[in-house]
Amino acid sequence: MRRQRPSPAARRTVLIGGLVFLLSVIAALLITTRIEPSVGDFVLTRTLATAAPPAEIVIVAIDEDTLAKLPYRSPVDRGFLAALIARIDSGRPLAIGLDLLVDQPSEPQKDAALAAAIVAAEAPVVLGYGDQQDGLTARQADHVARFAAGRAIGLVTLRRDEVDGVVRRFPLSRESAGRQLTSFAEALAGTLPSDSERPTRRIVYRNDGAGGPFAFTRYPAHAVALLPPDWFTGKYVLIGADLPGLDRHGTPFIAGQGTAAGTLPGVAVHAHMLAQVLAGDRLDAAAPIAGLGLAALVAGLATIIFLVPLAPAVRIAGIAALIALYLAVAYSLLVDVGVQFPLLGPPLSAVFVGVALAFLNWVQDRRERRFIQNAFSRYLSPALVERIAAREFDLALGGEKRMVTCVFTDLEGFTGLSESLPPAEIAAILNGYLDEICALFTDAEATIDKIVGDAVVGFFGAPMAQDDQAVRAVDLALRLDAFSESHRKALAKDGIALGVTRIGVHKGEAIVGNFGGSRFFDYTAIGDTVNTAARLEGANKSLGTRIAVSGAVAAADKTHDFRPAATVVVRGRSGGIDCFAPLTAADSAEAVEAYRQGYQLMRDGSDGAAAAFNRALALNPADSLAKLHLERLHRGEKGATLKLEEK
Repeated sequence: MRRQRPSPAARRTVLIGGLVFLLSVIAALLITTRIEPSVGDFVLTRTLATAAPPAEIVIVAIDEDTLAKLPYRSPVDRGFLAALIARIDSGRPLAIGLDLLVDQPSEPQKDAALAAAIVAAEAPVVLGYGDQQDGLTARQADHVARFAAGRAIGLVTLRRDEVDGVVRRFPLSRESAGRQLTSFAEALAGTLPSDSERPTRRIVYRNDGAGGPFAFTRYPAHAVALLPPDWFTGKYVLIGADLPGLDRHGTPFIAGQGTAAGTLPGVAVHAHMLAQVLAGDRLDAAAPIAGLGLAALVAGLATIIFLVPLAPAVRIAGIAALIALYLAVAYSLLVDVGVQFPLLGPPLSAVFVGVALAFLNWVQDRRERRFIQNAFSRYLSPALVERIAAREFDLALGGEKRMVTCVFTDLEGFTGLSESLPPAEIAAILNGYLDEICALFTDAEATIDKIVGDAVVGFFGAPMAQDDQAVRAVDLALRLDAFSESHRKALAKDGIALGVTRIGVHKGEAIVGNFGGSRFFDYTAIGDTVNTAARLEGANKSLGTRIAVSGAVAAADKTHDFRPAATVVVRGRSGGIDCFAPLTAADSAEAVEAYRQGYQLMRDGSDGAAAAFNRALALNPADSLAKLHLERLHRGEKGATLKLEEK
């Protein structure tokens, strides 16, 4: 059996998905290169090591007050350091660490005193060590090596992150001058350097329970001589500088506490590392390749979620669930296993995939909608096309009862005109006329029902509900009339006698929907409302008007002003239809008032109607309705009911 090859559309979808996946992973990693460490710092300082560190760590700080009591600032007076070590050692500490590099000679007698104090101390004394790899000159490195020969040493140069300079990891163990070097903290604790051989090993900084750095017990160096020696019994004592602008380092606390609170003296950073070593805490950052793999995994799953045909809400929920699952697993591994995985890159890659594919889906949807609109806009109203394109409209047979306002237009005498002109000219005249008429319908957001010859039928209220449909319909009728009259006069200058456009407007219930057969059907409105609008259009001929609206429309339209035209009884109907004509700004208020008085008197059968109509005609000789009713009165007709013989 021959396997079916994937369709071009399927191959294109997979190709686009793969490209989006790749770009999303790359973009996420590039963007988070500098942000990711800070995010991890914030989480670490808020979640890990909230318990107090071992109480046996003490910092003896050489601060400004200490230097003020010494004969010179640099190097720190070696005689003072000798006395300091002897005083601390008298309290029987576990170990003494000197976080100072003896990288140059000072006064020979004091240098000798410091060396003697180190040798005489019963507690192990660990000297800070560094070499040219730590930025020392050859002369400095040589002096450090000679002074530290035969003594316990530990690396005091801290390992700054290349991205932002924050100290996050232990110094790497290495060999120097034939000696295996480990971190200052591990040397103090007496541990083997195997742990510090791992380049991913992170420092677990102790916090104070509020996200800030833990404050270790601290004594000023110049005050140690006044302290009871037993305060140092069983302690790890770290001697180091705590001076502004000297040996200060950014730590992960910067992410949550700011630069000022998160910048610590080097001796405090060593205290945190020592606390970690003594507690046996382990924390490893995932290797960069692992971060890349996780970002690819999460982005790949997000791509699959978006390529599977699902509802948009389900896709969004799937992406959110994927991100939540990843963060939950990463947090669990951090707390329970001691491995820190990237918290921002993989979730961001999933977000990028979702946003990119959602945008591409939106573009594709717009392209499809544009195709539908271009294909059907020539035949259907834009309102209907929009619903079809938005997939809100069911192209199935059937209808529903809706309240609509129908507008029916017809061009007078066009059939006779078509017999006197060549077909091409007739087609040009009719198409130009219908183009403008249909444009006015669509601009008013009406649904064009049908075009029959020179007649255009449309309605408001479907497929979208329009609460102001009566106002819209009358607005449209007035615009149609204004265009038709100006167009007719323009053609008359070229010798073309185009007839007037008559318009009927009625509001009522109609059945609106798709009607026809299984192959051909039309979205239309059927019922008496449409027929009544057609009858009102025809009534204009007898009334001498161009626009006739029903009483239902006039009652619903509180925006326009009307005057009564007649109660017309059309052929085939026994009841009358109250018919009104909309007024425009060109109508004289006095003439309209005179007409209304005459109409009221005529309808009531009272005297004086003819005189009122005569006044209206005197003010507006072109008033066709006043002429009509005056002629009726002269023929002896009474009332406002007008029976029409034509349909």
